[in-house]
Amino acid sequence: MINIGIIEDNYFQLNNYREFLEDFQECKVVFACKSMEEFRELSFKEVDVNVILLDISLPGESGIQGMQELRRVYPEAKIIVLSGHDGKHYVIESIRNGANGYIIKTSRLMEIYHSILDAISEGGTLSPKAAHLLINHINKDPLEDVRHKLTKREYELLALLKEGYSYKEMADKLFVTVFTVNQHLKKVYQKLNVATKSELISKIWSNSLCTALLFVGFAGFYSNQFFGL
Repeated sequence: MINIGIIEDNYFQLNNYREFLEDFQECKVVFACKSMEEFRELSFKEVDVNVILLDISLPGESGIQGMQELRRVYPEAKIIVLSGHDGKHYVIESIRNGANGYIIKTSRLMEIYHSILDAISEGGTLSPKAAHLLINHINKDPLEDVRHKLTKREYELLALLKEGYSYKEMADKLFVTVFTVNQHLKKVYQKLNVATKSELISKIWSNSLCTALLFVGFAGFYSNQFFGL
């Protein structure tokens, strides 16, 4: 038996999910709430829950804010976000805060059912749109987020630094002196609020690396779903 909890503020969608899932013999909806506050008022929480379908745009406390409590109450449950938001920020923040999956609400009900099975068997699930958002984020230029803060020359130096060039090599490549390279990079340090070269490199790569590590947890599911592996 798959015990399922649902937290969704739209009354009609909440009932639609519940009625649809309970048509499957192996599924049982053990709670259906319209907010995190309503969830806290439940008189019983001792029932094991395997999957929680969670809307993140809730009245009062958001679904993302409530994930920590859901993890505490049901540490073994797979949390699948069901959201109308298809921006990469929502996908990444949801997964960073503990979600095991992200499904766009435009998905058909049968896709949601299969996503529940995937989360249980594979450990994670992503709708195609959410998966492609993560892939595009991982593949983007890691300097993209800071480029608007830099002059053309500062960006060129930072791009070379990212590739592992020394200050002398950068100076030779751009036909300037090492002193000039140092002066430009000092301004970059100030603009990006870092104090050392290692801290600068870490800042460049940290966002992309964190997202890549998050995606690794879904790689098996993604391969099975889209490449038939």
